[in-house]
Amino acid sequence: MDVTSRRALLQLAGLGAVGAAIGPRRAIAEAKSLTFLHESSFIKTFDEYMQKALAPAYEKETGVKVNYELTSVGSLPTRISTIAETGSGADVTMIFLLYPFLFDEKLLDVSDIAEEAGKKQGGWYDVAKEAGVVNGKWKAVPFSNIGQLMNWRTDWFAEIGVKKFPDTWDELYEVGKKLKAKDHPFGFELGHGFGDNHGWLYPLLWSYGGHEVEADGKTVVIDSDETARAVDFARKFFKDTMIDDVLGWTDVSNNKAWYAEQIS
Repeated sequence: MDVTSRRALLQLAGLGAVGAAIGPRRAIAEAKSLTFLHESSFIKTFDEYMQKALAPAYEKETGVKVNYELTSVGSLPTRISTIAETGSGADVTMIFLLYPFLFDEKLLDVSDIAEEAGKKQGGWYDVAKEAGVVNGKWKAVPFSNIGQLMNWRTDWFAEIGVKKFPDTWDELYEVGKKLKAKDHPFGFELGHGFGDNHGWLYPLLWSYGGHEVEADGKTVVIDSDETARAVDFARKFFKDTMIDDVLGWTDVSNNKAWYAEQIS
């Protein structure tokens, strides 16, 4: 793997001060060290691999020391905001959803990295471009996509006569009411995470025809009747089907609740 490819792996999304005078290639070449900020992984061996294997290998081949800094689950959005506001802190981090647009002026232009990766791998999907390109420049390099799959207790569902997962939100709501009545509530995060909340609230919003902006990416349309109907559903969905704890959950909480058999 050449230096550029290794750099592309680590520089997923550069956070720099406003008006940085040097581009990412020169910055990486001249830097003696960089700090990679990452939320503590649910899988501890991932963090161990980054710290003990990948970071040392990168330093050996480039001369750039990588400080792999961990932050607690749920705190990454706050840390990123602070770095963006102050212009100091970590050099590289992982961002999600609309963050490239929120922090456009604070993020380095990583178009060279994204275009090189795209060229080698046969090009980018449109959805990747929509997520990472802001005003014609790549402000983040997409590297993964998480599949949306439902974990559900087939045994508890069977107890109320349900053998097939519901096809619609309304069907899911009716099933959820019955399960909660039997002390088997649902667990959809409504707390302090930045991934699991959006994982179901975005699809819910879209199901009602709501969206944040028009296709031009500029016209804000979140304040709509469609959004209101989605919120109304989310309100009763929480009240009638879920465990109350979801209001304080982070992205790891649903996993813990599932293994503790607290949710269906």
